[in-house]
Amino acid sequence: MKIQGTYTVPAPRNEVWNALMDPAILERAIPGCEKLTPLGDNRYTAILKAGVGNIKGTFNSEIALTELRPPASYTLTSKAKAPVGFVEGAGQVSLEEADGGAATTVRFAGDAKMGGMLASVAGRLFEAAAQKNIGDMFKNLAKLVAK
Repeated sequence: MKIQGTYTVPAPRNEVWNALMDPAILERAIPGCEKLTPLGDNRYTAILKAGVGNIKGTFNSEIALTELRPPASYTLTSKAKAPVGFVEGAGQVSLEEADGGAATTVRFAGDAKMGGMLASVAGRLFEAAAQKNIGDMFKNLAKLVAK
């Protein structure tokens, strides 16, 4: 399944990049994130509470950021498992200056797949739920960067 979108964060590109690289900020910005632990080399583990429709669970996740080109782009890969199923994805994130440098346009595009009960019961709702969570994460990030 394709996941893509564009969000504008009202902060300069370097600030947004730094926030996206800061585990403490991300832990607060990602909806349902209970813990984000750096493993080094831009790799993390995370514990996330998430779900689609009536199918909810606590996901143990592995996240990696590769192909970093500060402050312009990176590739994100993730694998998340829970008793209700799994979600795996990979995508490209890019940051562009907007509003004369006072804001940043963040674009993302990637692919995600899921399995288990999550896929069989909530598959049709997954894309909308993923887009909502990503949108909420960027709204939270904007609030955190503005402080």
